[in-house]
Amino acid sequence: MISKQNNKIVKGMIFAGCSFTWGQGLYYYSNLSSLREPPPDQYNPNFVQATHLRFAETIRSPRLVAQHFNSFELVHPQNGGSNEGAVNWWKNCFNFSSDNKHNHYPIYKIEKSDISHVIFQLTQWQRDNFFFEIDGKQFNIPFHATNQDENRDYFIKYLESRKISLSTWIEEYIQTGFDNVKSFLQDCENSGIKTYVYTWPGDYVNHIRKDSWMNDRFITFKYKDIEYLSIEDLMGPGTMQRKVYNPELTIKWDEDEFKETPKDHHPSPKCHRVIADSIINRIKQDNNE
Repeated sequence: MISKQNNKIVKGMIFAGCSFTWGQGLYYYSNLSSLREPPPDQYNPNFVQATHLRFAETIRSPRLVAQHFNSFELVHPQNGGSNEGAVNWWKNCFNFSSDNKHNHYPIYKIEKSDISHVIFQLTQWQRDNFFFEIDGKQFNIPFHATNQDENRDYFIKYLESRKISLSTWIEEYIQTGFDNVKSFLQDCENSGIKTYVYTWPGDYVNHIRKDSWMNDRFITFKYKDIEYLSIEDLMGPGTMQRKVYNPELTIKWDEDEFKETPKDHHPSPKCHRVIADSIINRIKQDNNE
């Protein structure tokens, strides 16, 4: 195959993140008769059909961004995930082998030269696994599992063995996860891929601001003439408990679209539009468009 000399090279855009990037709950806006709703704030993959997924893909932020640039998007096929899991997934995609699988999903095979951008959405730091060994037992668990009965005493003993407080350890744990994302993005940049980062939890804002390399790639959000530094702030504090400012950005409070809203606190299509516009505007700004 030989293309004409002036034909445009179309590279793809990777969107790494959790359910906020994947588009949980967007399928409710299809109004399909086959929709079923799980208990509040839960996700049941058996309820989500191919038609639901295809609809959600058309209105989530990755599609809106890629469509604007006449490109195509690649998103993790499974809902949810951690920062560590996202890094491992895309690393595996770039270093493909025939037996590569990740959480029962086949790994995408991707050449770095086929990608123009990686846009990384940070998710809750509590989800990353960490390894420790105590009393001859090994653990590789996320932070939220340290409070489980079978892990609690071992974790406390581990902290005592290191002579470190819980608060100091948490800061170390968050920084380790943050640095892991940064290292992955730097590897992408070294391969000629432009990278950006934005965050759902506000916990990461200070870490980003203190790191000049990450701050240079930091995307914030503008909505109704107000700048927000995280999706958490954009959607409003306390969205799990009550209506707040910008209620239309949370599915649960989007009463403009539903007579009885789904009990899901993920971003609404309006929120995905805000996220997409912020990414688009930043890329255009960097390209002097």
